[in-house]
Amino acid sequence: MPHRTENAEGYIPNVLLAGSEEGLQLTLDDVVVVFACSENFVPYLSVALESLLENTSAERRYDIVVLTRDISPSSMLTLSRQCNRENIGIGFLDVEAAIGNRKLPHYGHFRLETYFRLLAPSLLPSVKKAVYLDSDLVVLDDIAKLWDTDVEGELLGATRDADTIGQIDGYDQGVGPYLANDLGLTDPHKYFQAGVLVMNLEEFRRRTTPEELLGIATQRVWRWLDQDVLNKVADGDYTRIDMRWNYLYDWCGLRRNSIVAQAPQDFRDEYEAARQNPGIVHYAGPDDRPWLYPECDLAEYFWDYASRCPYLGTLRTRLEESHTKPLEVAERTKTALALHVGMPLFDKAFPPKTERRMNTIGAYMRMGGSLG
Repeated sequence: MPHRTENAEGYIPNVLLAGSEEGLQLTLDDVVVVFACSENFVPYLSVALESLLENTSAERRYDIVVLTRDISPSSMLTLSRQCNRENIGIGFLDVEAAIGNRKLPHYGHFRLETYFRLLAPSLLPSVKKAVYLDSDLVVLDDIAKLWDTDVEGELLGATRDADTIGQIDGYDQGVGPYLANDLGLTDPHKYFQAGVLVMNLEEFRRRTTPEELLGIATQRVWRWLDQDVLNKVADGDYTRIDMRWNYLYDWCGLRRNSIVAQAPQDFRDEYEAARQNPGIVHYAGPDDRPWLYPECDLAEYFWDYASRCPYLGTLRTRLEESHTKPLEVAERTKTALALHVGMPLFDKAFPPKTERRMNTIGAYMRMGGSLG
């Protein structure tokens, strides 16, 4: 049964945790956007929503579906009020039954919610196409332009992953063999980034099932989890979208000049062009993200939209606590030492594209280390 939330004015139709598409009470007849989110991540989702809302067109209808298992009724109500516009709808879809008893592996900064996008084709059986967005991003252009991408005959549209390609071509030479031998990709250089997708849900339903996708996910702990699953299934056969729709910010000041710098020239050119005119800025990384590091690359976009979202107070409190609570201060210190001291020293001692770098990383991985 849907979980409906009531306020002083009565029931808010869109604020519900529906168990099926029918319970969403959305038209789903134009631009459909899918997020996956936990209760803890709601403040960051709210910023992503604010950015999306401020860049919509009055000529289009936008329905937002949030896949979740634990967002609270009060948070659903807050997000619904945030999206309270004539041409905008939002609904919350419960994924608990679809996951069942499966133990989906995740580690580090990854969370269970990362797998929810694999369920979108079955959870939205009447929807032909949807844009999937991670919640750690801001939208700077009308998302309808991305939704309009022609993905006929393909499972999805996505951007090539300049970060991963930079790792393949020198920053971490173990990535190429992993993608080719473990993941089974015909051409690892066609690996895509899955934080922004145009999903052809009809084609997914024709070619595969959620059971098959989740079955692959549970075969082992893939380095990039469900992103690897989607790449394995597509194997380079997808509609290529310009990187401006998924611009990966310069994580820790390393991504742009140390990692992507190792990629082929066409990747570097596309990445730099996207930086000049981003449609989406994606804060993809395990740390150094704008809500805790407001000095990080392109954080100004995040905090601009945050200033107009209902969770600004929460975001400010979390930022302040990260500088005052002992455990969080210790974590910040550890991260700063590792990223701003350890990694630059490692890059200097073991330069990219050298044999000693490859051997050192290989030995670290064999001892159980992780670079994911």
